[in-house]
Amino acid sequence: MSSAPTNTLPEDPEFNLPKDHWPLPELSHSEPAHPHPTAKSFADVKASAPYQKLRRSFITFAFPTVAAVLVWYFLYVLLSLFAVKFMATPAIGNLNVGMVIGLLQFPTTWFATWMYVRRASRVLDPMAASVRATIEAEVSQ
Repeated sequence: MSSAPTNTLPEDPEFNLPKDHWPLPELSHSEPAHPHPTAKSFADVKASAPYQKLRRSFITFAFPTVAAVLVWYFLYVLLSLFAVKFMATPAIGNLNVGMVIGLLQFPTTWFATWMYVRRASRVLDPMAASVRATIEAEVSQ
């Protein structure tokens, strides 16, 4: 007589689930249709004064900030290549000028990021919300 178990589990790990079960229910349901802006709507918004003000406000802040950070970084790289003696000058304890400038790259990046986030939340985001509300109002009509 064989003593093999009679109630073995099926190979399918989801054998106990209902037949209509779908493992990713949030992906199986489609969202209700909503109106989309037309190309003309986008062109109209792009030509509008609020959008131009938003774009100008972004460009006049972001580009100079990025340029300043990049100049500061490449100055460090160039000094490391061409001013080796200067960079090797002792500065603070066992740290030389090169290490100090290199370590200052971190707070410089953090400061630039903080400035951008602050500017975006105070100036750019309200302007962008206004532009978005305008285009959504035109689409929903």
